Amino acid sequence: MKVGVVFGISELANPKDFEKKASEFLTELAQEFDVLGGFFITSKADFKEAKAEVNFNEVDALVLYPLTGGTEGVLKEFAVFRRPTIIYGDPFNNSLAAGIELREYFRDRIIPSTLVKDRNELKAALLGYGDMEETLEKFLKMRLGLIGRVSPWLINERFELPYTHISLKKFYEYYDKISEEEGRAVLGEIVKRAMGIKEPTEEDFARVGRVYLALKRIIEDYNLEGFSIGCFDLIGKIKTTPCLALAIFNAEGIPAACEGEMNALLGMMIVRKFFNKPAFMGNVADYGMNHIILAHCTAPLIGRYYLRTHFESGIGVGVEVELPKGRASLMKIRGRKAVVAGVKVVEREKSENRCRTQMKLRIDDAPDFLDGTLGNHHLLVYVDSEELADLLSELGFEVMLY
Repeated sequence: MKVGVVFGISELANPKDFEKKASEFLTELAQEFDVLGGFFITSKADFKEAKAEVNFNEVDALVLYPLTGGTEGVLKEFAVFRRPTIIYGDPFNNSLAAGIELREYFRDRIIPSTLVKDRNELKAALLGYGDMEETLEKFLKMRLGLIGRVSPWLINERFELPYTHISLKKFYEYYDKISEEEGRAVLGEIVKRAMGIKEPTEEDFARVGRVYLALKRIIEDYNLEGFSIGCFDLIGKIKTTPCLALAIFNAEGIPAACEGEMNALLGMMIVRKFFNKPAFMGNVADYGMNHIILAHCTAPLIGRYYLRTHFESGIGVGVEVELPKGRASLMKIRGRKAVVAGVKVVEREKSENRCRTQMKLRIDDAPDFLDGTLGNHHLLVYVDSEELADLLSELGFEVMLY
C-alpha cells in the first residue's frame, strides 16, 4: 500500500526541533507500508515543490501530520489530490488542534478523513482504507461537468468537489454545428416509442435533438461521466429545453441533472456507479401525512412515456413518464450531509398544474421527513434505503436515515 506522508510546521517553529520525531515516525511506518514523501511543509512554495517531486494522485492514502499549530492553511492544499486522508495529531505544540480543523476541511469536500493520535490507530485506519480501495476509487475520481450556471433559485446549493465547467457559449458553438435534419433523425426511435405526443411540433423535436447531440459531443470531448446544465437559460436563446435529452442520457447510463444542480448530479452519479440505476430528480410538489408527490419535466425513460412541452415555459419537449411502482428510496444530498428514506412508488398523478412527470410516493410520516430534509430537489432511486445509507456513510457523508 502506497502512503504519502507530509509534515506541517509553522513559520514560527524551528524544523530541527522536529527532525527526530519525523524520522522515527517515517521509520516505523515504512516497516509495513510503502512510504512516499516525508516532506516538511511550511508554505505554498513548499507544497508546489512536494507536488513536483511526488505524484500524490497515485498514493492509496495520504497521512498529514501537523507537527505544530498554524499549519492548516498549507496542509489543506493536499485536498486537491482527493485521496483518502488520515490526519495524525499529537498532544503537543497544538498538533491535535490543527488536526481537528484539517479533518473538517477535508470532510466538507467529501474526502474520507480520519483523525488519529497514536500509531495503532494510524495502522488500523490505513488498512481500513485499503480494504475500501475499490469503492473509494469509484467515488473519488468521478469526472463531473457543469454546463452553464447553477440556477439562481437554488439558494442552498453548496458544492466543494472538483468539476469541469463548460460555458453556455461553448455549448451554443456545438449546437450551431448540428443541423435540424440531424436533430430530427437522432430522436426517431424515441418519438416512435412514445405512447402519445400532445403539444410538441416537428420543430421542437429538431431543436431538442440538436441539444442532445451537442451534449453528447461535449461529454465525449471533455471526457465527462455525468453533467448538470443550467437549462432555463436555453429557453430565451434557442427556444427549447434539454428535458428530453436529459431523460435519454439518464436511461442510457449517463447521469444528467437539470438546473445546474451539482449535488443532485452527485447523487445520480453515486447511484449509477454503485447500483447501476438511474435516478429521477424531482420537486416536492405536495405532501400529506403519509405521502409525497414528486414532479419534474425530465425523468429517465424507464417506463411508458408521453412527450409534452416543458411545464413552466410551454415550449421544448418535456416527458411524462410512468415510473415503475414498488419499493424505492428518496435521497437528498447537500454538501457532506445526506438524507435517505424508504418509500413505495404507488401511482402516477396527472395534474395539469405541475411538472409533467408526477409520482406519488408512500412514506411514513412525510411531514417529519420534510421538516428534516436539506432542500427541494430529491432523487427517487430504485435501491434499498439501508444499502444506500450504508454506502453514503462509507463514502464520508453524514446520513440521516428515515
